Amino acid sequence: MHRSSYVSWVSGLMMGLVAGCGSEAPGSQPSGDAAVTADASAPADAGPMGLPVLGRGTHRADAVQVRIIATAESTLATPRDLAFNPESPRELWITNFGDSSMTILRNAGAADQDFVNRAGPQHTHFMPHPSCLAFGTAGILATAHEEDQLTQGPPPRGTPADFMGPTLFLSGYDDFDGGHASHIDMLHNSPNAQGIAWESANIYWVADGFHHSLTRYDFRVPHEPGGVDHSGAIVQRFAEGEISYVEGVSGHLEFDRDANRVYFADPGNHRIGVLDPSTGRSTTSISPNYDGSTQRRMMGADTTTLLDGSTVGMMAPSGLALSGGRLFVTDNATSRIYALSLTGAVIDWIDLSTTVRGGGLQGITLDADGRIYVTDAIDDRVLEIAAR
Repeated sequence: MHRSSYVSWVSGLMMGLVAGCGSEAPGSQPSGDAAVTADASAPADAGPMGLPVLGRGTHRADAVQVRIIATAESTLATPRDLAFNPESPRELWITNFGDSSMTILRNAGAADQDFVNRAGPQHTHFMPHPSCLAFGTAGILATAHEEDQLTQGPPPRGTPADFMGPTLFLSGYDDFDGGHASHIDMLHNSPNAQGIAWESANIYWVADGFHHSLTRYDFRVPHEPGGVDHSGAIVQRFAEGEISYVEGVSGHLEFDRDANRVYFADPGNHRIGVLDPSTGRSTTSISPNYDGSTQRRMMGADTTTLLDGSTVGMMAPSGLALSGGRLFVTDNATSRIYALSLTGAVIDWIDLSTTVRGGGLQGITLDADGRIYVTDAIDDRVLEIAAR
């Protein structure tokens, strides 16, 4: 999306927010049905005044510590998602949509933080315009990509528009290059991907913007680094046509292993949704099938709305992080961060609009100490948010 049209989309959402909320100031407490409530199922440390990392119910950015820990000088280029490497807990990986690269911060947020940018040979095919990433089993990382254009040159050898899908990489700091050499598998037929989440083994869920679906990719046994055999995979497409796609705005996913549920941010429909994959039934084969793998449409799976964002001023939920029994959500349109219980009640929220422009907030993650990290895709930054 061109920046001018992207800003216009965000401006339109903001106008809707103002119209829907009357005279409410961006950082004020919503009233009536939109009031933020403490949920009975929320962990006890939330307290009646909300979460310390979100300002203890004040909804004000000056109630927390906000630090910019990375910028374009750290090689950020439209950063869309970020995650800590579980094998190296202070190693923060950031997808750069703008130049199809990955920035890795070591000792993220510390005085001795350093960075490196990785974009190896053929990165524009194996990691083109990455919108999201998810670490899986030890030593493995998956990326998905907002891409629906040719990635291997012009026809007849070039890839078709509906070709792109998720890629598996080696995730060792010295192994990953973001290109052909460190990729260990690649599956296809989920272009314009906006979110990805790890389930278990080599199974990942992808928010497929091209088909407006949630697609389960079981890579099973990856091939050798730089290999080409994708035929052993199992692909299942759920909720086709039910999920929005907003160009340039990630709609992230989280997989809840305890409940066997997929939570998804649905920015175009202003909601947080839930998919129960156990309720789907296998029907027709997916065609075309570029991998020779087993690919099926799964019909009838239950998708429900956990939270209608319009009731609390949430206009374009984008980033999603499941931590400590709560869902943390970034609102791309309003520059707010929400914390939700798993029953959909708002525990707390904070307004960062004095720090992050509308259209900036996307990916979100938390570290082991409960600090929040978010991407600002407009001004090429990563922010750290900590309790005072």
